[in-house]
Amino acid sequence: MSTLNRRSFVAASAATTLSVTLPVAADEKKPAPKTPAPKPAKPMGPLLGHLEPTKAIVWYRPVAAGEVQLLVTENGQQNTQTLKATASPDHDLCVTWTLDDLKPGTEYQAQVVSSKSAKPEGKPCVIRTPAPYDTPARVSLAFGSCASSTKFFEIWERIASTGADGVVLLGDTPYINKTDLESNRTAHRQFLSIPELAELVRTRPLWATWDDHDFGGNDTDGKQMLPHRDTIRQAFVEYRGLNSYGTGTQGIYTSFRNGPIEVFLLDPRYFSQAEPSPVDAKKPSCLGKAQWEWLLEGLAKSTAPFKFVASGMIWDDKKNKEKDDWETYAHEREALFDFIAAKKISGVVLLSGDIHVSRHLKYPLKSRLGYDLEQWIVSPMHDSIIPSLNVPHPALLWGEAIPNVFLQVIADSTQSPATLTANWITMNGKTVHSVSLKATEMQRA
Repeated sequence: MSTLNRRSFVAASAATTLSVTLPVAADEKKPAPKTPAPKPAKPMGPLLGHLEPTKAIVWYRPVAAGEVQLLVTENGQQNTQTLKATASPDHDLCVTWTLDDLKPGTEYQAQVVSSKSAKPEGKPCVIRTPAPYDTPARVSLAFGSCASSTKFFEIWERIASTGADGVVLLGDTPYINKTDLESNRTAHRQFLSIPELAELVRTRPLWATWDDHDFGGNDTDGKQMLPHRDTIRQAFVEYRGLNSYGTGTQGIYTSFRNGPIEVFLLDPRYFSQAEPSPVDAKKPSCLGKAQWEWLLEGLAKSTAPFKFVASGMIWDDKKNKEKDDWETYAHEREALFDFIAAKKISGVVLLSGDIHVSRHLKYPLKSRLGYDLEQWIVSPMHDSIIPSLNVPHPALLWGEAIPNVFLQVIADSTQSPATLTANWITMNGKTVHSVSLKATEMQRA
């Protein structure tokens, strides 16, 4: 039996809100005479979060607490609906609106307006709903990990120039390395305030999970972060517009479908080392029981030709002293592969980031799964590479320590058989590696 090399249009009647005003220092309560008052912070967003054919989530952070309105129009028509949400200091003023009953394949404009003056605030969020899932479609998604909050902003413009239909962040996006609420909130604010990123996701959906540096620090796990993980989770939830976050109270795993692709965004941090494995009670879990059951159920039910199982950490051994790779949890990884084989699940691809090296591996599992299993690693979006982690592996087809790189994935079901293409693209637009597959190559014969 082959194995790898052992080591989460109309809103509901009450708008959904994720809504803390920062404490005011004593010397700020009575500013010195003649000292001008500081300018208010700029509003953030609107940004487009989760998107599906009949539903969208819009995220926004105003400059002050209170009611915030969103005007939604269809294809620029005059029939406008107004949605309301309340920005509260309890959630750092962040709000989301959930837009339901949208029409597939339709464009909407979502404009934030001042509740007091009814004047527009910033540019509108442009929502282009995808076609129904069973409709043939060509979809392009951009995946990335390990991004800077202070430079290399051109990479977001490059993603836009490729025509990406959505953006998926695999963690260390942003780097935080702290466990208190305010530091986490500040880091998320800085990251989502990057002008090029904000512009990109104003018109394209953004999905995300975390890795270690946005979960407390290097090589952190759920057991280490038990006193802090819910604080870290709070900030993440406040600054994202996902359809779901783990169980609702624990973890942040989520999934989405866009045309021929369904993406299962795993949370390999929150539950890791914190409970026994659901497949071997004598060993620690990575995913935890709830997430494990969610993943198996989702994979079994998925009708997408291509199914991406994505986590920040890689699916084999990093070959360093750190434990945050799937070789540490080989018992769960191999049980997952056994499940894929038993249920005859086609079209699975493994995605990961973290290691500051980009790699393409093809595991010879045809006798077990019915097809060989691909892993695509993309890292980093910044320029700090780690060439020593580009280690030999019998399944390695390509690996290179390249700075400022993202992964473009194109799934096309308008042709038969459906095709899947992955391109590793640098910030300057160079394609450094490509792979193309057919759906028929990813099925049990």
